[in-house]
Amino acid sequence: MSMTLVDWSARIQAMADALSVPDGGFSVDPQDGSDVRIGFAVAVHPEHERVYLGRVSGSDVAEYVRQVREALSLPGRVLGGWRDPASGNAYLDVSVVTPDRSEAFELAARTGQLAVFDFAAMASVPAAVALAA
Repeated sequence: MSMTLVDWSARIQAMADALSVPDGGFSVDPQDGSDVRIGFAVAVHPEHERVYLGRVSGSDVAEYVRQVREALSLPGRVLGGWRDPASGNAYLDVSVVTPDRSEAFELAARTGQLAVFDFAAMASVPAAVALAA
């Protein structure tokens, strides 16, 4: 899928809007702007994680993408965003999506992540819960 600049502007605003609700978020393929819909998403580049205490704007998302474009160009990387329902903080990150639940939680533990997103359940699973199970 090829997107125009107008399409990308609307897509970026939609990503920002998704972060306005508790446990809202997105995982987007940076190559074509498509939503990731299967597997488990986990942030793997803590050095690129950005935390927002308030509302995240489309400009915030666009600036973040500009700052992390090299990491997003690595194989298998996706643009991730999540609003933590416990703290209310919003996160932007560079993630990977794996079909393997165990691998996702191992990556989360290794990179100090709070949660993994499970696309089948359409919910974030706290890393501490998964490790205790």
